[in-house]
Parts: sequence; C-alpha cells; structure tokens
Amino acid sequence: MISNAERLQLLYDVARQVSTFADRDALLRYATQRTRELLDAEGCSVLLLDDTRTHLFFPVASQATSGPPGRAHPEELIFPADRGVAGWVVQHDQAIVVDDVTRDARFYSGVDAATGRETRALLCAPLRTRAGIIGVIEVMNPVRGRFAADDVPFLEALAADLAVACENTHLYEALRRESLGLRQVCGMAGGALALVGVVAGLAGVYLHLGAALPVGELLTRPSSVTAIVLLALGGILVAVARGQIVRRAELRHPPEFYARPTT
Repeated sequence: MISNAERLQLLYDVARQVSTFADRDALLRYATQRTRELLDAEGCSVLLLDDTRTHLFFPVASQATSGPPGRAHPEELIFPADRGVAGWVVQHDQAIVVDDVTRDARFYSGVDAATGRETRALLCAPLRTRAGIIGVIEVMNPVRGRFAADDVPFLEALAADLAVACENTHLYEALRRESLGLRQVCGMAGGALALVGVVAGLAGVYLHLGAALPVGELLTRPSSVTAIVLLALGGILVAVARGQIVRRAELRHPPEFYARPTT
C-alpha cells in the first residue's frame, strides 16, 4: 500500500519543477509515471485541449505495457473534446470515478480501438487554470480492482499543479515569441540606422574635402556627429538583437503549446 508520504513527495516534486519552468513534456511524463505507480494502475495520461478547444490530445502517456504491434500510441491520437469520460470532465469541471466503463454510457471506446488496449476503470480530474479548463489527467485500470476513496483528492491536487505548469509554459512561450519578434525589429532598425550613418559620414567627408576645409575640423562638423550617433545607435540595436546586451532566453519548451497536428 502506498503511503501518504509518497503521495506528498510527488506533489512536492511537481510543485518544485513548476516553479523552475521545467520542460512541460518531461514534467508530465514524470508525473504520469509516478501517479501510475503510486495508484498501482496500468496507465495514466494527460489530455489537453487544442487551440480550437474542440479536440483533446495526449502530449504524453504512461503505460505499464505497450499495446499490440502496429497499433497507434496514445500520443498519436486526437479526438473530439465532447467525447468520453474525459470530455464529460472538461464540460462539467468535476472529477469522476468510473469503476466499470462498460456500464457507463459516457465512455468513448475509440481510443481503445486505436491502441488495442482495454480500459476497464477510470479516474479522471480536470486541469483548471485562471483561463478555464485546459484538459484532464486520467488514471485507468487499478491493479487492485477499484480506486480508493482518497485517490480522488490526491489526483485533484496533482491536477492543480500540472495545470499551473501547462499555463506557465504557454505564457512563457508567448513571451519568448514576443522577445524574438522584438529582436528581429531591433536588428532591422539597427542595420538601417547604421547604413544611414555610414552614408551620412561618407557624404560629410566628401563635402568637407570638396570644400577644401581643414581635415582636423572634420569630426566637429554636424554631418560627422550625426553619422557617429547613428552608427552608435545602430550598433546598440544590433547588439540587442544578437543577444549581446539582452541575454537570449534559454527555453526548452516546444513552440506553439496549444498547436497539435491533425494528420
């Protein structure tokens, strides 16, 4: 029997990794594997809503055994968000236990048909964020036959931490894209300013020498000062774009958090 201390340790580990912006898939993979082990179940999966909020997909899944050869893996599947027990949890924002899926009309057998696995029982909890439900975490087929009463609050507590992890990943990825876009603008603007500065400097030199003025006065002329200022500003912007002043964010998260290919 798994002790409460082991469950608390998993919750602590997940919460700690959330605060450090750990890789989402690595965190979900660790959490689903440990949850499956702690609840002594055959499988545990996280399902997330796609960007249209009309389909659910599996970013990662932990299974005790693999499905039959040639069958699809859960990570390859996507299905309507209003199907199955998971869809019901998303719509009703409520954790649920189904001890026998054959007696529950909400069960969607399409995943089993695609993977070749047999789901007998399910425990499912919603992933809640400030923006709403973004998916669910579900545990299937407890080895002991039935889920225990304290399995539900444990999974709900874990789901709360995982939801924060997913939300942080999404927000941090959006910030990364904005940062990259700003650097591209800085690079283009810096290059343009530097080019104008070079042209202005060359034009000033040409006019200065053409007027047969003393070379020592060249740097004091307005055209020279303008060229130097433009070159300096352009160099600063280019340096920012290259990350020499603003350090480039080192993110391990995959781009387009909510995007999921449907092919």
